[in-house]
Amino acid sequence: MHSKWQIWDFFSSFQKDYLSSYNGVLALNSFDPLCLKLMKDFLIRGSAGRTIHHKLASEVSRNWIEEEFQTLSLFGGSDCFFIHQAQDLKAEMLDLLAKLELSDRFIILSYEADGVSWKKIIKDGAINTLVIEPPRFWELNKLLDFVANYLRLPLSYDAKAWILDALENNLSVFYNTCTVLKLNLPEAKEVSVADVKNLFTLDKLDQFAMASLFTRKKFSDFFDRLVKLEGDFDKMRGFFNFMQGHLIKLADTSYLSQKPRLTQYDKDLQSTGKLWKTEEIILEIERFNQWEIRSKKKDNFLWNDLRQTYLRVLLKQ
Repeated sequence: MHSKWQIWDFFSSFQKDYLSSYNGVLALNSFDPLCLKLMKDFLIRGSAGRTIHHKLASEVSRNWIEEEFQTLSLFGGSDCFFIHQAQDLKAEMLDLLAKLELSDRFIILSYEADGVSWKKIIKDGAINTLVIEPPRFWELNKLLDFVANYLRLPLSYDAKAWILDALENNLSVFYNTCTVLKLNLPEAKEVSVADVKNLFTLDKLDQFAMASLFTRKKFSDFFDRLVKLEGDFDKMRGFFNFMQGHLIKLADTSYLSQKPRLTQYDKDLQSTGKLWKTEEIILEIERFNQWEIRSKKKDNFLWNDLRQTYLRVLLKQ
């Protein structure tokens, strides 16, 4: 069984007491460490009192597997196990686990990466898998809705729009933001955009404002602000990654026609998309990708490259 879910569907529809009767080996994976934690907590809550032990993959050996699941099974052992960082399991151990015939107990393999080991599980099909996939880029509003509902935070439409436009769009940021709002406004019947702005300010680098400058081809303003961040590799790396995603959205904005209401960010994409040819966008995505790689390597020559790019822009004016 290879079961794939979106996060909002999993937590609303997946069988809550699944582990109360599950027997065998099950591998978990997700698009985000926080999502994986929420996923494990959800499953453990529905295990109906079964005894669960936690173990790191580095602690799994042939002797442990034989003693725990082959020798003791003769005496009716029923303890269950969560094996964390399962991507570190040796191939031999994974094969042994896949061949176990478990009765009245389970082993959960918690994968925190989708490398060679995970791909082998999917290909072989000997171990059941349960996956929460990343939301598509046009579903990030649904991701925010999920987080707000999960934390029982009544965000207004305008508050959601501000968060989507002003903050980085990923699960961890949404979760941390909503947690702070929940702690500060525990009795609110509706959290307004004013409430959100009172607690959060835009980062030093306003990614959405910068993206708008770039896609409107206001390159001199864009690079003027960018070169002032010299030395902040982590922020630059995150921004260059964001720009690639932004440009991918810019390349095909047809998905926006399916949305019932457009945010200011959506409207900006629609208007600026008309200024670009597909070939131009592809070249810029590659350029931002190279800059992201250099940021990750903390390449000091990156700043020279950015300054030279800025000068070339000024000379063209």
